[in-house]
Amino acid sequence: MRTTEASDKGGEAMAKREAPILEVRDLEVEFAVDDGKIKVLDGVSFSVAPGQTLGIVGESGCGKSVTSLAIMGLLPKPHGQVVAGSIRFQGEELLSLPPDQMYRVRGNRISMIFQEPMTALNPVQTVGAQLMEVFSLHRPDYSKKQRQAAAIAMLHKVGIPEPERRFGVYPHNLSGGMRQRVMIAMALACEPSLLICDEPTTALDVTIQAQILELMKDLQTQTGMAIIFITHDLGVVAELCDEVVVMYAGRAVERADIYELFDHPRHPYTHGLMASIPRLEDVPKSLLKTIKGQVPALHEMPAGCRFSNRCPHATEICVGTNPVTEQLTDRHGVACHHWKELSI
Repeated sequence: MRTTEASDKGGEAMAKREAPILEVRDLEVEFAVDDGKIKVLDGVSFSVAPGQTLGIVGESGCGKSVTSLAIMGLLPKPHGQVVAGSIRFQGEELLSLPPDQMYRVRGNRISMIFQEPMTALNPVQTVGAQLMEVFSLHRPDYSKKQRQAAAIAMLHKVGIPEPERRFGVYPHNLSGGMRQRVMIAMALACEPSLLICDEPTTALDVTIQAQILELMKDLQTQTGMAIIFITHDLGVVAELCDEVVVMYAGRAVERADIYELFDHPRHPYTHGLMASIPRLEDVPKSLLKTIKGQVPALHEMPAGCRFSNRCPHATEICVGTNPVTEQLTDRHGVACHHWKELSI
C-alpha cells in the first residue's frame, strides 16, 4: 500500500512539471567479452526536470549503475561502449562531446555520489585535501585560502560537526554516515544542476539513512538541482522521488509518477516488487512474497520480453516478441503485452 508521503510527492510532481534538464533516449550500451559483445542496456529512455527527483529501481544487475556511468561518460574503456541513443543535458548532446569538454561537465554541472564512500574516497588524503581538489579542478581562479574556506563551508553545509577539525582527518577516522556526507559535499561543491546518486544509503543503518535522505531533500530545496536516485529500496523511492523508472535486465519496463506507480503498478515485475514489501498488517502469519526464478544471464536473454521466464502471465508472444512501451497517460508508460488484461 502506498504511503501518504508518496501520494503527496505525486501531487507535487504534477504541479512542478518543467522542461527536462536531462533527456535519455533509446540508450544502448554494449560490453565486449571474450566471445563477442553483450547488450547491457537496450533502449532505455527517461527524462528529469530541474528540481525533480527521478528514481531508478530494480534488482542488482538490471543496468541501473551502467545507466549512470553512461551519463557521466565513465563506462570502462575499451570494453564498455554506447552504441545507440542520445543523452542530452541542458540541450547539449553529451555523447558527442570531446573528452576535454566532458571533463569540464563531469563534477561541475553533473555530479555523482557513489555507493560505497570508503572505496570512492582516497584513503591517503585528508578529507579537506580531497574537497579542495574539486575546487582546484573546476574553480581554478580560487586561491588556496579560498579553496580551504569553501571546503570547510561545504562540510558545514552537509551537517558535519566541527568542520574545521574534520577538514584535516582521513576517511578512516570518520563513521560511514560522515563519509557519505563528505561524498555529498564533494558532489555539491560546484553547485551542479544534476546530481546522480548510486545507492548512496545502502551501506548505512536506517537512522543514518533517514538523515542522509533528509539532507538531500533540504539541499535540493535550496539549490533547485535535479536528482537521479538509483536504489532497490521502494521505501526510499516513496520518501524521496517524484517519478520512477523500473528497470529489468537492461530495459526500462515501466515509468510513472510516484502516486501512480504505488497505486496502479501495471507491469508484472513492478507488481512483484510491490508485493515483496513487508506489511505490518500481515505479521505474523504470512511469508514474504518473492519473484520466482532469477534474471537470465546477459548472453542468454530471451528474444522477447526479458521477464517472460519469471512472469506468471507470460504467453507465446511474450517469449518471441519484445513489447514496445505504451503510454497509458502522459506520465505513465509500460512495456508489457498483457497490461490491459491484467488486474494488477
